[in-house]
Amino acid sequence: MKKYFLVIFCLFFLSKAESKSTNVLMLSCEYDPNLIKKEQRNIGIIENQKLNLKEICRSFGCTDTVEINTDKTSSLGKDKYRLRNSWFNHQGILLENFKLTKQSVSIDTFVSQAYFVETYSINRISGKTQRTFYRFDNSEVFYKIQELENDLNNEIPHFNKKNKLSLKTLESLSLKPLETFFFDGICLEGTGV
Repeated sequence: MKKYFLVIFCLFFLSKAESKSTNVLMLSCEYDPNLIKKEQRNIGIIENQKLNLKEICRSFGCTDTVEINTDKTSSLGKDKYRLRNSWFNHQGILLENFKLTKQSVSIDTFVSQAYFVETYSINRISGKTQRTFYRFDNSEVFYKIQELENDLNNEIPHFNKKNKLSLKTLESLSLKPLETFFFDGICLEGTGV
């Protein structure tokens, strides 16, 4: 009988411990496909008529739910945050920058394993949002980073072995994205808005 009581008590205690929410912000976003712009290195801005808008929306999500969650693995008393959306949908991606004020939200991700960086600039009052995807997945980036990592005398700005690669790092190394996608739309707090 004591064993059953102990098991029930442990299950109750553990369920209370696991129920703590890590969600900091939830946004419902919708981007106008007609306002999507794409910039390609060595070509410049590609006109909207030449873009496969349906494919871009399918890949990147023109209607999306964006979550900012506290990273469960953070340490040293400093909160770290993860972004989850249709693109980074599993465990999310660590954020390089997350600023939340009464009037605005600013979000920058670290470079993903697929060498994408995503940024958001959101007006919390109007919901007006600018979202940008930077695609760096080309051999120039891989070789430059690998070369710098292998050179023990060279310190890479904004990067060390414990941290992730940031947009600031890539910019400081004068590495330009292969493609940049620009989205304009509305992000409102909550879901189903």
